[in-house]
Amino acid sequence: MMSFTDIGKNLGELYSSRQEPAGIRALAELYWRTLLVCAALVVVLALVWGLWQLFAVFAVLSSVPDTSPLPPAVLNRAKLQGIVQEFGARESEYQTLQSNPPAALPDPSK
Repeated sequence: MMSFTDIGKNLGELYSSRQEPAGIRALAELYWRTLLVCAALVVVLALVWGLWQLFAVFAVLSSVPDTSPLPPAVLNRAKLQGIVQEFGARESEYQTLQSNPPAALPDPSK
């Protein structure tokens, strides 16, 4: 079995003799080891990212909570009630127009 460094040194030679059984075996071993290294790298990066996120959550949880007073209310209830009443008036006006439609207007194109 060839070591990883020996395969790396002779990669051009191995690729040119890829039809030979020994060359196929060496290329397959190189491919397999590359896949193992990539999989290990993905696992390590996932663990590092997960720990990073976990420590970020711990930092937020350990921070001092904000005890400042609440901001004033954005909505004024009296203004809001006035707007709702205006919508009600518009709805009743629409209902009266639906029940008593205005006279038909003449067509200006004729």
